[in-house]
Amino acid sequence: MHSFSGTCPVCSHATTYTSENDWFRDFLHCAHCKSIPRERAFVYVLERAQPDWRTKVIHESSPADRKVSTRIRDACPNYIPTQYFPHAPLGSIHKGTRCENLEALTFEDNSIDLHCHLDVMEHVNHPDKCFEEMERTLRPGGQIIFTTPVYEELVHTQRWGYYDDQGQVHFLFEPEYHGNPIDKKGAPVTFHYGQDLANMILQWTKDCGVEVITLNDPYLGVLGKFREVFVVTKRGPAANKVQGLK
Repeated sequence: MHSFSGTCPVCSHATTYTSENDWFRDFLHCAHCKSIPRERAFVYVLERAQPDWRTKVIHESSPADRKVSTRIRDACPNYIPTQYFPHAPLGSIHKGTRCENLEALTFEDNSIDLHCHLDVMEHVNHPDKCFEEMERTLRPGGQIIFTTPVYEELVHTQRWGYYDDQGQVHFLFEPEYHGNPIDKKGAPVTFHYGQDLANMILQWTKDCGVEVITLNDPYLGVLGKFREVFVVTKRGPAANKVQGLK
């Protein structure tokens, strides 16, 4: 049994984080809200990158029914949760939730302050299109804050699988699935991202900067593998001019 004491960034309680095994990523839980390390890392970074997030227009892709998402939903009047339902029209309400595909968002240009998602990018078919769409719909100064597993031993990202034109998944390596809040079969893994992910994001976007934050703090309950939080900021035209980028 592993045990650490601290204050949870997700529920704000003084707490104990415990895990019965060494795989902290999925099993180091907060005693109060049951959050796990990547959720606590995400909220910690959110509070510092966007301290006024409660007043923003926030889009969260593929939220799970967990404390990290319900906290944002309950505190932010302009919170927009979405799921991707392959057979529902994009932009429609399906089973009470808006249907959106990160590769083809229906949001208007410059309409979102913050796109956020936890462990979604390793399941998409075309991450380049996702970042193009998120950048398009972000207001200048807006951000994308997200988590996704980054394999420290990989210098270059590996495509792990892909979807064909009929929506069928094909794996290039051993089939791998993660939990899916809307499908008990799970979500197929399509990418194992490597140390080049931040540079790839710069290539996929026109006017963005990328910061990668890797916490290692028992007080916050952020320990173990895959702790990275990415903050992608859309620069406005004036900022680009000042920095000599245009």
